[in-house]
Amino acid sequence: MIRRDFLAGLGGLGAVAAWPSGLAAQPTKPHRPYRIYMALFRGWEEASQGFKDYFTNQGIPVELIIRDCAQDKSKLPGFVAEAKEMKVDLVFTWGTTVTQEMLGTFDKVDPAKHITDIPAVFAIVSQPVGAKMVPNLNSSGRNITGTSYLVPMETQVNLLRSYLPVKRLGMVYNPLERNSLVAIDELRELGAAQDFEVIVAPVDVVEGKPVAASIPGKVASLKESGVGFLYIPPDTFLNVNRDILTQAALDQQLPTFAAAENPVVSSKALIGGVYRYYTVGQLTAYKAEQILVHKKAPQDIAIDAPKRLSIILNMPVVRALGIYPPMNLLSLAEVIDGPGGKP
Repeated sequence: MIRRDFLAGLGGLGAVAAWPSGLAAQPTKPHRPYRIYMALFRGWEEASQGFKDYFTNQGIPVELIIRDCAQDKSKLPGFVAEAKEMKVDLVFTWGTTVTQEMLGTFDKVDPAKHITDIPAVFAIVSQPVGAKMVPNLNSSGRNITGTSYLVPMETQVNLLRSYLPVKRLGMVYNPLERNSLVAIDELRELGAAQDFEVIVAPVDVVEGKPVAASIPGKVASLKESGVGFLYIPPDTFLNVNRDILTQAALDQQLPTFAAAENPVVSSKALIGGVYRYYTVGQLTAYKAEQILVHKKAPQDIAIDAPKRLSIILNMPVVRALGIYPPMNLLSLAEVIDGPGGKP
């Protein structure tokens, strides 16, 4: 009863749901490998692996053309041109920047600059509507579909405050990252409704680039302002510098909640409420299968997230802070208790 009530309080996202019907459906005839152009932002990671493994497990032949811009978006026009020239069957884009640059926002699509004639799926776009990739989650209205990977903000906040009922929530952010700006707006809206204050600290920007060395000072200033928890938004800069951020928080004895898995699994964030990247990759591949194998139009495939919420708890950080979770939360959590995110 406690477990059921607690899940209900989080928004009912803890239950496991089956994959959509037709998951195991196979082509009725042998088919040449489907050629999929994979455009990545920061290298091969769990979502990419999940995407690849789905086709292997389903016995669907694919040829993956893998390109990584290594966080340099100036390479993306070349990717667009190459994908068009190769006449691939499908394009996969990873992350908001790659997706916006290669597919265009729904209100500013240029066939000369963007991929329009080739169907595309996107993954690890934290705000598909806010980033203007789609007008709504029911349909893109064009030749693309994809997945969302963020747990709804209200569920994240409910989870965070079930651990520690804070009145002041802090956030260090990259002012150049739109995902962070959207997160601030959502947190402030929830704060007004749930009676908690949101205090933010932008990292320093020098010559158009965020400065990692400014992170510890920003964390210290938030601690001095009386915040009781630090929220880590989905942000590539903060992800790359997650060790600096989470160590700074630990030095200040400030618990941290992460919207994505890496700060908890491979660094020192206390807790995260996430959809696992690997699962997001598999769900994205399922949508690609609907397009390639079952000839479904991308605009007829809704944009959604996995059905299972993963609560990840970093036990070495729990012990270092001396702030232990309530038992009903601990019973639901995936506990990381070893070096390198080993359970």
